[in-house]
Amino acid sequence: MIVDARGRCRPSPGQDTDAFLDEFVESRAPLTGAEIAELRAIFRPAVAKVIAEAADRLTEASTDAA
Repeated sequence: MIVDARGRCRPSPGQDTDAFLDEFVESRAPLTGAEIAELRAIFRPAVAKVIAEAADRLTEASTDAA
């Protein structure tokens, strides 16, 4: 997980959604099981979108380089 100067978190290059969510949840104050499930439900679609967009950019960059 990468945390920028503003405290925003994003997956490390190559980190899958579940690994990112695990690391994100572990970095927070103690949470209940319900809070963890709620965070996963909120963040899973957003993280998946970020990962897909990064993969698209890498594909475009490698296509442009060829």
